[in-house]
Amino acid sequence: MILLFGFEPFQEYRENPAELIVRSLDGFSVGGERVRGVVLPVEYDKVEKIISSHITELKPILTLGIGLAPGRAKLTPEKVALNYKYSKEPDNSGTKGKGERIDPAGPDGIFNNLPVEDLVDYLNSKGIPAELSLSAGSYLCNMAMYIIVREAKRLGSFGGFIHVPCHEELAAKLGRQVPSMSLETMKRGITLSLEFLLNAVRPRSN
Repeated sequence: MILLFGFEPFQEYRENPAELIVRSLDGFSVGGERVRGVVLPVEYDKVEKIISSHITELKPILTLGIGLAPGRAKLTPEKVALNYKYSKEPDNSGTKGKGERIDPAGPDGIFNNLPVEDLVDYLNSKGIPAELSLSAGSYLCNMAMYIIVREAKRLGSFGGFIHVPCHEELAAKLGRQVPSMSLETMKRGITLSLEFLLNAVRPRSN
């Protein structure tokens, strides 16, 4: 099984391509594995329990988080998540990160166990604009990635996170100039990513 997480709308972003992608892929089969899509609330106090419980219950071979990164023009697989919560803007419940640790007992940073450098090359070869990212920020996406990778490694499986740009419809509604990508291109990019990553991790997971 593949477990796919994506966030609901937040702040001025009244549509979130991460949510739309996750909903569209839920129930489909990719690389012979069924996809379970879960939409996450943009709330610090709820994300950890939802992610941890789903990974523990479903025991997926691969868990991937997807989040919106306004201002980025490409799909950006993330390499590392920081054990750090900080945000100038509140989450959807009104809570701000003030510099707390995500996991008081965990390492300062956690690297995913996926070949994201090779994934970037693969996506670009397929006509999907992609670039490696070394910062998932300090908001909910970073928190989700930290928990996904921590829990996946705990169970001996694989986890990571990919940021996506605004989709064109969202960019048009924002009323300002922001990079965008079509939702169909992003869906294809995520599907290709899942296929590539499955092929990469299967031999090591037997």
